[in-house]
Amino acid sequence: MSKIITISIMVFTVTILFVIIVLYQGLNPTLSNIQVVEENEGGIYFSPDGEKRITVYFNGGLLFSNDVTYVGVLEDSTSDLKKNIFLVAPDVKEVRWLNNEMIVVNGQEISIDDTYDIRNE
Repeated sequence: MSKIITISIMVFTVTILFVIIVLYQGLNPTLSNIQVVEENEGGIYFSPDGEKRITVYFNGGLLFSNDVTYVGVLEDSTSDLKKNIFLVAPDVKEVRWLNNEMIVVNGQEISIDDTYDIRNE
């Protein structure tokens, strides 16, 4: 009887751990996996050469859609590149291009080849 209880407890524990991992991945996606909604566009910022743009989207939140985040999506018209480049919260106070390769978001300098995620601070 005690063997059945021990096995049951182990199966239950493994199941709970699996559920926690799945929920964490679902509720805390990586920056590149965050989906934006086109209707939530908050602003477009063109690079000095006009070939790239950053579009900022309001995101209903990462945790049960009740916290506020903003996702910046870089688009390059020459290469059709489109990638999430930053995630900030609770609002976007400043987005500007320093040059064709660097932007400033809320005082944080970001290379367009890099990303910035507020959750990593």
